[in-house]
Order: sequence, then structure tokens, then C-alpha cells
Amino acid sequence: MPEQRIDWRRVLWLMGRQRTIVAACVLVGALLPAVLVLLRSTSYTATSIVLVPSSSADNAAGGSTATGNGNVTDSELAVSSAVLGPAGSSVTPRVTPLAAQHRVSATAVATNLVQITATGSSPRSAETLANAVAKVLVDFVTSSNQSNGSSALAGLEAQAAELTSQVNKYSQEIQVEQAAIQSAPNTPIAEQGTQLLASLTTAQANASLQLQSVNSQIASAKLNSAATNGGTTVIQHASTAAGPSLFTRLLPIVIGAVLGLLIAAAIVILRQRDSRLTTRDEIAAVAGVPVVLSLSVRHLARSSEWLTLLREHEPTAAEMWNVRNVLSELDTPEVGGRLLTVITLADDSASMAGIAHLAVASAALGIETSLVLTSDDPGSRGLSDACDLLTARSEAARPNLRLFKGSSSVDEAESALTFISIVLYPDQPKFPAFVARGMVMMAISAGSVSQEQLARVLIAVGQEGLSIRGLIVTNPMRGDRSLGSLPNASEQVARFLQRRALEPWTGGADVR
Repeated sequence: MPEQRIDWRRVLWLMGRQRTIVAACVLVGALLPAVLVLLRSTSYTATSIVLVPSSSADNAAGGSTATGNGNVTDSELAVSSAVLGPAGSSVTPRVTPLAAQHRVSATAVATNLVQITATGSSPRSAETLANAVAKVLVDFVTSSNQSNGSSALAGLEAQAAELTSQVNKYSQEIQVEQAAIQSAPNTPIAEQGTQLLASLTTAQANASLQLQSVNSQIASAKLNSAATNGGTTVIQHASTAAGPSLFTRLLPIVIGAVLGLLIAAAIVILRQRDSRLTTRDEIAAVAGVPVVLSLSVRHLARSSEWLTLLREHEPTAAEMWNVRNVLSELDTPEVGGRLLTVITLADDSASMAGIAHLAVASAALGIETSLVLTSDDPGSRGLSDACDLLTARSEAARPNLRLFKGSSSVDEAESALTFISIVLYPDQPKFPAFVARGMVMMAISAGSVSQEQLARVLIAVGQEGLSIRGLIVTNPMRGDRSLGSLPNASEQVARFLQRRALEPWTGGADVR
């Protein structure tokens, strides 16, 4: 695809014109996740919070952590197999460690606080699993602290016993030396005993100091163990499990709808490559004749909507002025009323609505007007049904406006102005048995036909010996500033743009 800037205004306009495709893509995009949400079992969430002092975390980890933050270690400990295994075994029905790893998560929410979140298919299963993990975590941390504290305390107590034994031994030796010195004073043996006594006294003093230090460590360890084991506890039990929020359930549906809208936009952009004619200048350039009238109409489908247009629509001053300009191009027949044959394309209900607007505006001007439908197609099925209903009731659509069906009805429509509608299929254009009469124009909706299709229709028109005098474009693009004129045929443009004044119509009088 050649690189080119995308005209998003045109894309949005085309999406509005192809709203059926857009609606289908959005609907499918929203329905698929909606079905998955409905089929997937509802998941409930329960939360419990455990208080774990920093010292307990350090003790449980062997006195050190990877990050220096005790909460991180406790969070990892809460989702380890050492905790999830016993916790899963304690609930009913039993939860395997692998399943528990998928259903349980732990995060550090504050200093020394670990939040445990568990999911389950029911509120009770989520609550029991969250509480079980919290309980096992407290038990594990507490037992680890006790085990580590007991080992350290036993080592300190053994060291204290050994130091006590040394102090007692030094005391006994000091007593023996003192007795020896007293028994033989002022002798060489007494002098040697005095020196040994000083060494023993120093060694006893050092051992006594070490014993005091060890006794202090024993007292501190006992106090720390008591404080640690008393601080680890569950401060919030999981009592109420919450189901998924409305936002969580609707988010996949909204995302699916947005993706569907994007896919629809991509489809519109790809379809834009088939050379569909969307501006008045493009249509006029391919047809070789200028645009003499353009108007915006609503999409009509049901017969009731067509009846409302025919009976109740009040044309604006601009519509009636445009109709007068179009009628000024009609040749004045020597006998009878004026005839205007308008060729439309199949499935282009907007162009058929444009013809109905012309007929209504003509009737509003006080002109006896007939609208003859010579062919039927899905795009004008609602108008055809409305015509059948009016015919069955022998009613006029409104004052000065009657509807007829079939080529034979043209002669019956003895009106001052008769609009004859012929519908051609753009892919295989084939004229009906009825031959066009009067002035021939073509009505096309912007963006409804490609260059190739319009060329086929124009060839079929030429093979019938007909010549299209002008184009009527319905629902032009909002940003289309072109006029649909032909720069290479200035004389022809001038002839179509020149309008002749109309005198008031009286009965079936001609218009000049």
C-alpha cells in the first residue's frame, strides 16, 4: 500500500456511512469477552495481615536478609512451600502447594506488616485459606525464633559454666599458694609462690569479668526471645471475602469493544482503497457531467419512516429553491407535463430518499407532482411498501403528490411534473423494459459507488441511447468543499449553472 496520510475526518465519515460494519465489529468485540466473563467462575478475594517484628524476621532468616528489610523476607516466607504446604493441608478441601502458590500472594504493606491475599471460588474457601496461611506463618516464625534462641542460650550457658569452673579452680589454687607462703615466709619458695599467686589472681579476675559478660548476654537473650515471640501475631483475620468489582468485570468488555472499533476503522480504511467516490468533484469527473444539486437526507428503512417523510416533512426554503433550479433545466413539452427520469443505484436508499425529497418539495410549491417507481430493490423496499399502502387506500401521500408503481403507471400519472425512478445494479447494470423519458439525471450517494461501478452504469446508459444531463449527490461529506463542476467543460458548466426564473404554477401550466 503506498504511503499516504490518512484523512481521519473522512474515515470517521465513512464509518458513519458504514455503521452496520462498525456496529457488528463493536458488538462482536464486546460479546467475546462478555461470554468469557460469564463462563469463568467468579473469584473471591480475602485478606489477612500479620505483624512480624524485624528481630523475628532476622532470627527466622538466620540473622540476615538479602535486602536488609525483614518484611521482604517474611513476604517471601509466606508464599514458600514451608508455609503453603501445612496451610493447604489444614483447610477443607485440601489445597496442594502448587495450587496454593497460584491462589496466595503476600506483600509488605508497612513496616513489620505482611498482607496475605488468598483467592477462592467461594467466599469461605478464600477466607479459610488466607487465615490458614497467616496462622502457619506466625507459627513458623515463632518456632524458628524459639529454636534459634534456645541454641544460642545453651551455648552461652555452657560458656558461663566453664568460666565458673575456671574461677573456682583459680580460687582453690590461690588458697593453696597462700598457705605455702605463710608456712615458709622469707624463703626462695615463698618468693616464687608470691609471683605465682599474682598470676593466679590476675587470671581469676579475667575469668570473672568474662563470666559477668556471658551472664549479661544470657539475660539479654532471654529478654529478646520473650519480646520476639510475644510480638509475632495475626492482627487482622480474613472475615469477609470480596468478589470481583464491577469495573474489573466490565473492563474486558470495554477493551473488546474498543478493539472492535479499531478493527472496524481498519476495515473502513482498507475498503477506502477500492476508489469509492466521496466528493462531488470525483463523481462529476467520472460521470462527465456536473452536479446540479446536493442535499443531506436521513437513512430510511421501514415503510412507516417513508410515510412520515412523504406526509409530514416540511421542506426548507433551500430545498424548494434547489427544486426550482432543477426544474428550470427541464425542457417544456408541447403537450402534457414535464418528465424527469432519475437513475439511482441498488441498495442506495439515500439517493431514493433524495428523489422523495424533490417530489415533496415540488408538491410543497403547489405543483401537481407524481412519483413513479419503475423497479424494486432492497434500498427502496420501504418506499415501495408505502406506495402499496397508499394505493390500497386510494390516498395521496400529501396534497399535490401521488405515488405510482410500474412502467405502465407513467401514462396514468397525469401531473404537471412526474419523477420517474429507475434503479440499476452497479455491478451488472441492466435497464428494465421501460424506456426513460424526458430529462435524465442520476442520483448518487457520496461514497456509495466506486469509479469502476459508475463507469459500468454510464456505459449501460449510453447503450440505451440516453444522455445524463446532471447529477444529484446525496449526503455529501461534511468536509467536502468541492462543487462538482467540470473545469474542462466550462461551457457545459455555465449551461447547468444558469437558471431560468419560474413563474407561479397554475394547474398543469408549463414552467418557463
